[in-house]
Amino acid sequence: MKKPFLLICTTLLMFNSFAQNSFTAQISPQKLAPKLNLNKQLDGNASGINLSLPNNQSIPHENQTRASVTKIKFATSWNLYTALVSESQCLTGDYDLNLISFTHRQCFSYPGISGLIQTSFSTDGGSTWDTSLIIQNDTTHYTRYPSGGIYNPAGNTNVDNAFAVIAGPITDNSSWIASYFGSSQLNGTNNDLQFEINGQTGVYYQHMPRYSFTVTPQAKAFVMGADYDFNSTATIIPFNGMVLNTGSFNSLNNNFDWNRQHISVPLARDPIDNSQWWSTFGNIAFNNDGMIGYIVQIGRDSADDFLAPMPIIWKTTDGGSVWVKQPGFDFSGITAVQPFLTATNDGVTKRPYFITQNGIDAAVDYQNNLHIVCQVLSSSSNDADSLGYIWSDSLNNGTVRSDMFDFYMDATQPNGWNAFLIDSIQVMPVYASGSNWTSSTGGIGEDARMQMSMDQSREKIFYIWQETDFNVDINNYYPDVVGRGLDMVTGVPTYVKNFTAGTPYAADNHWIYVGDKSFSDGTGGFNIPVTTTTSADGSNNGEHEVLHYFLKGVNFEATDFGSDGVNSSVLNKNIKVSQNMPNPASDITTFYLTLPTPSMAKVEIANILGQVIYSVPTKQYNTGLNTITIPCKKFAKGIYFYTVEINGEKITNKMIVE
Repeated sequence: MKKPFLLICTTLLMFNSFAQNSFTAQISPQKLAPKLNLNKQLDGNASGINLSLPNNQSIPHENQTRASVTKIKFATSWNLYTALVSESQCLTGDYDLNLISFTHRQCFSYPGISGLIQTSFSTDGGSTWDTSLIIQNDTTHYTRYPSGGIYNPAGNTNVDNAFAVIAGPITDNSSWIASYFGSSQLNGTNNDLQFEINGQTGVYYQHMPRYSFTVTPQAKAFVMGADYDFNSTATIIPFNGMVLNTGSFNSLNNNFDWNRQHISVPLARDPIDNSQWWSTFGNIAFNNDGMIGYIVQIGRDSADDFLAPMPIIWKTTDGGSVWVKQPGFDFSGITAVQPFLTATNDGVTKRPYFITQNGIDAAVDYQNNLHIVCQVLSSSSNDADSLGYIWSDSLNNGTVRSDMFDFYMDATQPNGWNAFLIDSIQVMPVYASGSNWTSSTGGIGEDARMQMSMDQSREKIFYIWQETDFNVDINNYYPDVVGRGLDMVTGVPTYVKNFTAGTPYAADNHWIYVGDKSFSDGTGGFNIPVTTTTSADGSNNGEHEVLHYFLKGVNFEATDFGSDGVNSSVLNKNIKVSQNMPNPASDITTFYLTLPTPSMAKVEIANILGQVIYSVPTKQYNTGLNTITIPCKKFAKGIYFYTVEINGEKITNKMIVE
């Protein structure tokens, strides 16, 4: 007999969103970490406790919106469940064809049933869309939760000849019984559908093959699922591991031949109930040529157990044929994260606790380095029976602070890893129990849906998420689209930009998807594809029809990475001082100091006569990126020079005050 999933969920405590305010860390009573966390995968809900910024840190935000955005309604679906989780890859594209594509349940105005799957696409930057391609058109199978991508054969420049590829689970309206895989050329020819029924010979009991759908230049498509032992009589359904579904393009038949394999490790188990410590079905990412790839799962590897959920990583160097588990790494060793953590109950150990309550994503940059975006909390205990407890950094005005990091491979670091603080999301995720979105089985939770996008060179990375102004609500009920960029060559980030605040679309941007590919705007900037989804009848009933919108104008300009193209100066190869932003400045300006190790540094501002008019006393700065803000409102208009001195060596950049 099949047993229901055990959903283990924790509640969040609220705390201040301002970095400069004091806080008191305390154990969150009965805050047991999710070991079998299916809640997010099933209804968008997640769980965990948030973390505050150290008091001496600040993240520069724009004080106004510079982007002009437009929402374009381009498609619809019979219900919300196209857009339920951001880990599904629905929005992607192709550079050679200047193509953006969106995989979804078919438009509700079209004939058929709600389970048909289509791919809509645009070749003019999202202004107009073709919504005619229905790939899964078999009304005998109840297909759900689509994910998909685009395969463009090498050298092809004709949109009609490219292929849309899709995958997802099948239900019999009582349980998940099968998986579907399909493809079609964008002109509607060579349509192919394949179904795999759970329990058939050679078929895993696969659940939700929809995560991290990726198509590579090696003519392969990948999508992650999970294998459960649904025949088990255990209270908690055993998780047998991730399932990697691989489709290889068959040029003779013009379709994909699919096979699957287990990607798994023995997971650590809770001594109380023997449940497994894991929280993701897996994220997959490849480099530019599709040869080097990584799979990331969050959990506790029993062989390399670091006593808190952390990334477990597999790597391929042959395009995905062979995957090798990488040596376990204790992410506690990343010094850039340590200032953001509270020590465990021994007063010494600081252990990060990775949690996916606001989304998780993976990408590979131009140096073939893996990037993992995830929220990090602080483990509170070293005791074997309470390793799931985490600290709650309780501040003073009822808001929360959820620190989102990009953890990335970095050969300049002694341990090979580094971390970049993206921002601190200031509001709580919307949980199913309190959601404005409903269904026949209850509320539908919604998180910040943090996702990554890269330009074609993979030298710039963009982080996009949805966030409510905490002055409006301390829950993420009324989100704007927010983002930040990072130049991985210079190490210089942009401001945090709010793209929808102050526009007609403010506070109404739900269920966003972010395209993994960013497109050049022709002027040195980049357009990032973003979609939002709304209720068609205004009821916010997830089982009713929804409208999909393309958010045109989510853009980072060249000047967002520095005012004159000279983004950073380098001292001793590994120490970088960025160009200040904005430049010219009138009120405050900010620059970044990137360090390979913690270092004492002094900062001085001098006028053109060499007279020091402002200084920051010598202090220790952390490994990685440090933000230094200069108040220049009282400076006279003119040219100034800011100097950073470390160990007797100096580096100087020019700034302008107007």
